[in-house]
Amino acid sequence: MFSLPVLEHQLVMYVTSEGRDTFSKPFDLSSVPVVTREQAHAEERTKKLTTATPTLKAPTTGPKRPVKDSSADMAAATATAQKHAAALSAVPEIAAYGTVLKSSKVIELTESETEYVVTAIKHVFKDAIVLQFDIKNTLPSTVLTDVSVVAAPADSESGEPQLEEDFTVPIPRLDTDVPGTGYVAFKRVDESASVLTTTFTNILKFTSKEIDPSTGEPEESGYEDEYQVEDLDLTGADFISPAYVGNFDTVWEQVAGGDEASETLQLANMKSIAGMQMSPIITS
Repeated sequence: MFSLPVLEHQLVMYVTSEGRDTFSKPFDLSSVPVVTREQAHAEERTKKLTTATPTLKAPTTGPKRPVKDSSADMAAATATAQKHAAALSAVPEIAAYGTVLKSSKVIELTESETEYVVTAIKHVFKDAIVLQFDIKNTLPSTVLTDVSVVAAPADSESGEPQLEEDFTVPIPRLDTDVPGTGYVAFKRVDESASVLTTTFTNILKFTSKEIDPSTGEPEESGYEDEYQVEDLDLTGADFISPAYVGNFDTVWEQVAGGDEASETLQLANMKSIAGMQMSPIITS
């Protein structure tokens, strides 16, 4: 939501302006900062505390509940996004895709106590999907080489593939308890589809080599092995980023002229919709 104190101040300055040129342009809402509801409530509480008459309050006992710092959460999210963008741009093949639109949270594909610990992050680009796999080998006296993940997306309901593998970035070597990162990139088959939903089956493939205790180096010969990890779902939520809409009518007018669809739904066990709050939904 908008920062109400800033909005109020800028509106007052706008309507009380003595210059005619000011009113030749509409009031610009983009100059008003957007804050979370938690931040807005905090500003409101601060205003009340600074204007209210002090009163005596009985002391409280026991541990205080931690206060959620929304600004810290936003800063952490921004730092994480910048970290992902820097890591992805360091891979030339991925950098060619352009700017990453959204990255998911870390998803665990194995238990933390397993011999091979695998987590994944989904990165969405305009015309591509990049799966990041962070892998750790927990086996002592063992080195994994040529480590990669074979990720296979399921076909659509029509039986046609939605994504095709573009390239894979393997991990050359994984020592014990030293994590490494690999990537699997997919291009859209149908670039006109705005949202894709599929499930990736993932198999970890590698060559396992024992470490020679006399030299501390892995043996030349090893054996190829694979390890099945959990599936990874790509859902509609991976293509949606939160944004504040100040005026829904304006947004609706901007998309006017596009395709429209109507559907009749039945509300079970309800005699009336009086008093219900209805929220409009825009779909592409």
